Amino acid sequence: MQISNFEEIQAKVVALCKKRSANGLRGLRRMFKAMDRNGNGSLSPVEFKYAMRDYGLNFSEIEVTQIVKHFDSNKDGQLSFDEFLRAIRG
Repeated sequence: MQISNFEEIQAKVVALCKKRSANGLRGLRRMFKAMDRNGNGSLSPVEFKYAMRDYGLNFSEIEVTQIVKHFDSNKDGQLSFDEFLRAIRG
């Protein structure tokens, strides 16, 4: 997967959210918050991978790395889940 194909990731996440319930994105947000151990609003690549796996999506290491790089606006190696969710919502 290349990050230029972010639409595929977005489609996977949105489809799973719709399949789970009408409040699927809210559930995903809760999952992210539960995985955010230090409460900084961001997830490490490992935390993100496990949060997504627990939610039902298995991203490869390469996909996780590319997703984090794509959303790492301050270059700290973390994924801001607010930015991720805004992008997923479209």
